[in-house]
Amino acid sequence: MMKSLELFSGMGGLAKGLSLSGFEHEQFVEFNKHACSSLRANFGNDLVFEGDIRDFDFCSLDGIDIVAGGPPCQPFSMGGKHKAYDDGRDMFPLAISAITELQPKAFIFENVKGLLRGSFSDYFDYILLRLSFPDRIKKPNQDWQNHLSELRKSPPSGLHYDVNFKLLNAANYGVPQTRERVFIVGV
Repeated sequence: MMKSLELFSGMGGLAKGLSLSGFEHEQFVEFNKHACSSLRANFGNDLVFEGDIRDFDFCSLDGIDIVAGGPPCQPFSMGGKHKAYDDGRDMFPLAISAITELQPKAFIFENVKGLLRGSFSDYFDYILLRLSFPDRIKKPNQDWQNHLSELRKSPPSGLHYDVNFKLLNAANYGVPQTRERVFIVGV
């Protein structure tokens, strides 16, 4: 059985899909106490880390095949403040750190359609490049814009994932709701 780690797990919708696909969850990392209650009820007490992802020890896990989750969408949401990388709730850097540390066979992240807005295009490109080359870490005190420029210029080396994204609407898959989400998959 393949092992999964679920970050920013929410109520466990993506996790349920992974379970149905044959994945065995090793751990859920979630901050919201109500979401954690749902995860415990559906997946068991021992698997839920309730707290800040910055306090989670990735070294405690071994042989993770897939990392999945939904980094908080508020920084990119049409209804939010539209701050992206300047929003303290932007957790894509921590999701990328998990990929760097665990080096899974694959990952899948989902987020709101707003992530694809033109005003976020450089940052979205940065997210995709960082996920593609997760061990290409930015230098201390280097901002993401300079790191993006470096990633665009230098040839790839080291750990590499083939990364693709697609905007999907849940209504096209039998869900009685228009719910557009960006899915980012790396193998």
